[in-house]
Amino acid sequence: MAVPPNERRKTRRAVHVQRQVECRDPAARVRDVSLAGVYLLLPDPPPSGQDLKLKLSLQSGEEIDARGVVRRLELGRGAFVEFTELSDRAREILAQFLTLQFSESNSKHRN
Repeated sequence: MAVPPNERRKTRRAVHVQRQVECRDPAARVRDVSLAGVYLLLPDPPPSGQDLKLKLSLQSGEEIDARGVVRRLELGRGAFVEFTELSDRAREILAQFLTLQFSESNSKHRN
């Protein structure tokens, strides 16, 4: 079955990462993350189009500071925030985290 164009993702995302990634500002749980952005679980998400400063904490102890804009929201559930500013170092840290997540996911599916 073909995936509709509006459902295709430009970057791979790590899902169900609530235990590995935390958003400290704004305080929220993270459902999934990619190099393009992050889905924040928030009961009262900010309005679409709002700019946010983000501070993400990885289980490894590394922190990622980013800026983003709310692109899609689900009232009472959360919002997808697209990264608009991510330093080269933050992008590298996030890429390493994602690579690890994908390799762990692939090894679980092989066993």
